[in-house]
Amino acid sequence: MDWRKKVGQLFVVGFHGTAPGPMIKTLIRDYGVGAIILFKRNIVDAAQLQSLTLGLQQEAKDAGHEYPLFIGIDQENGLVTRISPPVVSQLPGPMALGATDSPELAYEVGKATGRTLEFFGINMNYSPVCDINSEPRNPVIGVRSFGDDPEFVGRFASAMAEGLRELNIVPTVKHFPGHGDTAVDSHFGLPVIEKSRDQLERCELVPFRRAVAEGIEAVMTAHIALPQIGANNMPATLSTEAMNILRDDMKYQGMVVTDCLEMDGIRATYGTERGSVLALKAGSDSIMVCHKYSVQVASIVTVCDAVRTGEISHERLDEAYDRVVQLKKRFLNWETALSRKGEEHLESLNEGSASLSKRIYSRSTTVIRDKDGLLPLCKSSNVVLLTPGESSPTGGAVYSGEAPTRTPYIPPGFVEFLRIHNHKTVDLRYSSAGLAAENWTMVEKADAVIFATRNALEAPYQRAIGLEIARSQKRLIVVATCNPYDFLEEVDAIGTYIATYEPTPEAFAATADVIFGSVAGKGSLPIGRQSLQPVARVVPFSTPDDLEEVAKVWNASLPTYPLPLASLERLLIRSNGHHFVARVGPHIVGACIAYTAMKQGNTTGQIAALVVDPSWQGKGIGTSLLADTRAYFRNTFGLGKIALSSVFPRFWPGIPTDLPPSIPEFFVHRGFRVTPPDMTHKDLYQDIRNYEAPSKYVDLASQGGYTFSPLQPEQYDACIVAQRKNFGYYAGWVEAYETLNPVDHPDSVMVAFDSEGNQVGWTLMLGPSCPLLQQDWALPPLCGPNTGLIGCVGVDAGHRKAGVGLAMLCHAILNMKDRGIEGVFVDWVSMKEFYEKVGFKAWRRYRLAEI
Repeated sequence: MDWRKKVGQLFVVGFHGTAPGPMIKTLIRDYGVGAIILFKRNIVDAAQLQSLTLGLQQEAKDAGHEYPLFIGIDQENGLVTRISPPVVSQLPGPMALGATDSPELAYEVGKATGRTLEFFGINMNYSPVCDINSEPRNPVIGVRSFGDDPEFVGRFASAMAEGLRELNIVPTVKHFPGHGDTAVDSHFGLPVIEKSRDQLERCELVPFRRAVAEGIEAVMTAHIALPQIGANNMPATLSTEAMNILRDDMKYQGMVVTDCLEMDGIRATYGTERGSVLALKAGSDSIMVCHKYSVQVASIVTVCDAVRTGEISHERLDEAYDRVVQLKKRFLNWETALSRKGEEHLESLNEGSASLSKRIYSRSTTVIRDKDGLLPLCKSSNVVLLTPGESSPTGGAVYSGEAPTRTPYIPPGFVEFLRIHNHKTVDLRYSSAGLAAENWTMVEKADAVIFATRNALEAPYQRAIGLEIARSQKRLIVVATCNPYDFLEEVDAIGTYIATYEPTPEAFAATADVIFGSVAGKGSLPIGRQSLQPVARVVPFSTPDDLEEVAKVWNASLPTYPLPLASLERLLIRSNGHHFVARVGPHIVGACIAYTAMKQGNTTGQIAALVVDPSWQGKGIGTSLLADTRAYFRNTFGLGKIALSSVFPRFWPGIPTDLPPSIPEFFVHRGFRVTPPDMTHKDLYQDIRNYEAPSKYVDLASQGGYTFSPLQPEQYDACIVAQRKNFGYYAGWVEAYETLNPVDHPDSVMVAFDSEGNQVGWTLMLGPSCPLLQQDWALPPLCGPNTGLIGCVGVDAGHRKAGVGLAMLCHAILNMKDRGIEGVFVDWVSMKEFYEKVGFKAWRRYRLAEI
């Protein structure tokens, strides 16, 4: 393929109009553009939208595109809903879903959204939002976020993505590395977030790590500056340092798409055209330019120029192109792209979505407080409704260069839903000019006043009028119709406070039902959640004071891996141990067992075990222990990567597969990359009391001139030299052999010699009483009271595949049998059916994991 057409495949473009016009056709045909983004400006009705997407795909097919177009949209639902009623039924947005406290419902909304998009020929959704709305005055995220707790947001985003995926719609998590803690809208400026890497790891990055660990298909970047991670004031979209968190630290190999480069966070800093080059160089694969044809063409030409001059290498171009193509191969095909279902199918889709929405809105409406018991209102009372009568603050994502998705003030329809219950409800408007005298009279005489707000933190007049009404009218109900922060802290002034999370008629209908008692307000506030308050204090492990309690927690939480106090003492108390415990009051309820090790001269970090007392599980204690342990390794040793394993001492290679499935899920949900269930390492064991060595392996080695015997003192130095030469890159390997000088530890190492007497193979063969085994290996005693260990089995590179290893194992086992050892343990095996040839069987299997 012409490399210029490869460049075109990397661009996502929007256009104006409701049918494919000359400019979008030119972009598809002449520039090879591979993706389209649709906005509300492109949508009139169902038949037109189907015709539009079909026409776009046909244009690409006729132009010779190998794969269909990505046709994407921001169908977040709620506040940002591009395909809206009456074309389709309204679905609840993220924070309304968060208020249900049900990821299962988020999954159902993901599926319902997927069905709708699939019907219209849209194959990619720029959703779900993984931003954590930790800044109440955030003008761009707000209720587009599921909440302000990182783990909570991760659960809901994961569920939404899974629902979309099931309908073959590409989910895209956004806005990496997190747009939630800013008071600037990147549509209109460049937000600067002064957070350290440690702070980002504890908050913003949590949902993205989970999404990546679960294999998310696409990630959208944010135009935010993060100066404390070394990116100066460069937007994250253009920053190699920011993108390296995703590419290098998280090992993400999926497609990265930029947010629109015509937003002021890019346009007003580096410019859209130059930004396209910098974004591609930093690691993005898909470049979004949503609005102006001239800017789109100029951006493509600028990237082509950068490739031609070598500023962007062909390797980087090919890498980005391959990621785009691989995702297209997974999700798209021409048969689907060029076919559409009949309009009658949409009716059943909308009925299903409407039913789901009604159920969710009823469950999400949140009575934050009703201190004076004003709810429910009497249906015959004199009720006045007050709604903002002038434009209220609305983030750029709602507009996105088009006519607004939602009118920027409270629609008058709210009163109509109230009048279903109380036909006398009076509808008044208020503005920054205040209330007219006659309106004040109506408010003061009313039996109850419903005061609706819309993002009042950004519109102080709303708060001022609301507080003024509260001083004169005691039967006041405040309804926050968008961000729930409006009067959240005014506990004394505002006694009855309800949150709807979005100004949609469907949310208003549910709120009216709650106000008049037709349904109970079952929603729970998804901000300021209790989970944000740590249940336990995480502190460093203190020896020997904490040891006994840690042993109790270990044996309570891991009953199939019982370890006595003396064993844990040997394993835990050592210079490379960096353990943490969780305390509730004076008692330890959890522990994170962690170590450092040296590998090729570099310090590495391992988490050997995470244990939480069963009666305290499910309360965030394990999460807190992991977060604090990772922060310690990051801040003390500069380690961004931690493995779930332990070198010396040795517990498990990874997560034991005999533990419940919830255990690997726990780690995946916290961002650990866990190997698939069919890619396991294992520990092996066999009873050797009646062991007889397979003659074919012993004889084969003998015929090759190899001999075997335990290491002797005069052979020790040569042994160590050989270990350093062959296996110095394995952490702890050489150290184990150095410890076992045959002067003090006879019969601890079996050696293979070639015909000239040179050492060419080695294995540890430790008896159960060997101090090294007792100090460094946790699990062999669990196989039986008289179990030894074969470990660190290695053959010199020049003598492999000659049968040396198998014969050496046979001789080691026979030696151990002669010494009265009854069973042999072999740990951390990745080779398939090697040790099994001499009688070993899998004792436990493990899935490797790292973050």
